[in-house]
Amino acid sequence: MRVLVRTADAPDNAGMPPEQAAEPFVVKRRGLGTTKTALYFGTLLFGLMVLLTVVMVVVQLLKGGSVREPLETVWLSWGGMPLIFAVGLPVLLLVGVVTAFEESREADDEDVLLTIDETGIYLGGEQPRTIPWPAVRGVCRIERHDVNPEGESWDPYLVVLLHDDDSLPRNSKAWGPSCPWPGTFELLGRELPYDDLAAAVTRYAPHVQVTDRGRVPD
Repeated sequence: MRVLVRTADAPDNAGMPPEQAAEPFVVKRRGLGTTKTALYFGTLLFGLMVLLTVVMVVVQLLKGGSVREPLETVWLSWGGMPLIFAVGLPVLLLVGVVTAFEESREADDEDVLLTIDETGIYLGGEQPRTIPWPAVRGVCRIERHDVNPEGESWDPYLVVLLHDDDSLPRNSKAWGPSCPWPGTFELLGRELPYDDLAAAVTRYAPHVQVTDRGRVPD
């Protein structure tokens, strides 16, 4: 508990703005499927095309040779497909800019994988769910055994516990809602450091314990 002691000589702080609330801890999807990422790659590719053209022109001018021949060799090969792509790419980039602007104005709940704020914990994904702090008995990171055509693996999950430790069900899937560890299965996704998760939970609910329980065979 913080106690404020005021004296007669102390200045009046009534006019000071209230302390700002902490920003929510949010993890969003970042992958090649997002418009912004595709826009970045397209812009980079277009820049490389322009740079290649400028370099070829400068080199030929320094050599005193024909500028036309190397340009035709590069841009008119394969039936002129490189030139067609280079001409159409700015149009695609313009469409991408408009799309990204519209998406930024809309709600992006589908891209949110995890949110931790004063209300509780929000788990995104196929079955999004918000768990208020009074219902949270703990937060843990576990690894579940998975068998797929590519082989066997241990995949990390984030679990919001709805049971006390002494009454946890035998199957970890019944411990509470869970989602794949944010960023793990997202191409170019953001990894979620365990320390960052613990710090975010402690910021809003210091009574909630955060643990890493490792591999949990069900």
